[in-house]
Amino acid sequence: MANKEGIFRGCGCALSIVGALAIVIALFIAFTCYSADKEAGEENERQWAEYNTHLEEIDSLYDAGVPDSVIEAKYPRPLLRQGGFATIFGGFFALIIIVVALIPLGIGIFLVVKYRRRREENYLKN
Repeated sequence: MANKEGIFRGCGCALSIVGALAIVIALFIAFTCYSADKEAGEENERQWAEYNTHLEEIDSLYDAGVPDSVIEAKYPRPLLRQGGFATIFGGFFALIIIVVALIPLGIGIFLVVKYRRRREENYLKN
């Protein structure tokens, strides 16, 4: 019986570690996606700031009758970026991982607590 309880304790510790590690990885994924989204937003703002410095030249080229394709080749317009998709994806993915990781974490904590209670009961009986 003691060997069986030891196995339960070992499995409980392993499940707890796996669940906690999965939660840490999920938080890392969420933070990484957020910081990537933030960096991409800053880069897009820099591109638009550079493009806006050339607006007078672009307007004068349009007024002179230069074809749009030539103007776009010389001064390419930056993308219109709708930020937040990476943050939403990372947060949603992390939430799913955390919900799934709570299952082995809960089972592992239950097994460890159950082992400790039985050990205390056996200690008090002897």
